Amino acid sequence: KLYKSHHTTLEKMMQLGTERMPDELLRSSPGTTIHDFFRDNSNHFDLLEQAAESLAHEEPHEPDDVQFVLKRRLQQRHGFSVMTSPVEKMGDSLRIFDEEQKIIRLSEALDHQNRTFQLAHILCFTEFGDILNTLTTDANLYSPANVKRCHVELANYFAAAFLMPYDAFLDKAEETRYDLDRLAAAFAVSIEQAAQRLTTLQRDGRRGVPFFFLRIDKAGNVTKRFNATSFSIAEYGGACPVWNVHVAFRTPGVLLPQLVELPDGQQFFTISRTTERPVYSMETQDRRLAIALGCESQHAHRVIYANGLDLSPSGAASKIGINCHLCPREGCSQPPHQHNLPSSNWMSHEPCGSYTFTISPSYKLP
Repeated sequence: KLYKSHHTTLEKMMQLGTERMPDELLRSSPGTTIHDFFRDNSNHFDLLEQAAESLAHEEPHEPDDVQFVLKRRLQQRHGFSVMTSPVEKMGDSLRIFDEEQKIIRLSEALDHQNRTFQLAHILCFTEFGDILNTLTTDANLYSPANVKRCHVELANYFAAAFLMPYDAFLDKAEETRYDLDRLAAAFAVSIEQAAQRLTTLQRDGRRGVPFFFLRIDKAGNVTKRFNATSFSIAEYGGACPVWNVHVAFRTPGVLLPQLVELPDGQQFFTISRTTERPVYSMETQDRRLAIALGCESQHAHRVIYANGLDLSPSGAASKIGINCHLCPREGCSQPPHQHNLPSSNWMSHEPCGSYTFTISPSYKLP
């Protein structure tokens, strides 16, 4: 229903617009283009999985040793030395890749897990750039800038695949019932890295629970999203305040489970918690973000955080929407917008959750 409404609105705008209007309307943002590319591939790229497995076979290691292995590979195979530099020399950069000088500089603001991830990311570009080109050659990414951005995200995918090998990670996920803390500890990665990796476990013949992943800032802006489900993720701000991903900022580090229902009746089980950004100056304090991981309710019994929840279709699911501006729900407990406003000469006593607002006849609509 929402999809049809969106396209109806587009059609009306195209009819009213100028000759250039249709092209402008239909051109997706770079973020949407990349998101759609990943979603069209079920957020799984077997060529990168195979490359990561091949590298791991050549460079066997334990999770605690992977940073040393990556440094050695970059030095011996490609001639790059790795240096950790103070924030005074790095400015706002967390990584500087100096190809001419053959130096990779990592900011001391990065913790061990993120330094390791950055090295695996760079190794993908230096050793597997041909795979990145193969994956994007026939993709409709619209511009060279989008292709470059897509390569960055694919290199991140490779880094996650190398740090969290597919079979071992899926085995551990099933063994622990998708316990994020256990997974992060077992593979020496962050909670966010483990959560994002869970969205990629869609190999034919050996699939994990299909998850979506979302990261937002305190203003509700979406800063990262990946999806292996039918859940529609809002690209911009305005995501539903009833959803626990927004409550997570009030309980830092605490994981919040929730059963939610979309306006079309689809139910999803989600878990939300905060994640921290690197702090490298007085100006970068408190850059906390929130992440959400979710799956269709039919898979929730496989996830440890769903223990004790009523997962039946008639259970107490929180009624949410994708975006407040487009949400068709009436009688919402937290509505930021008044839908379908009548003319300016009116008086209304409309219930809004547990409150009642009165608007006088002299009120002038903007």
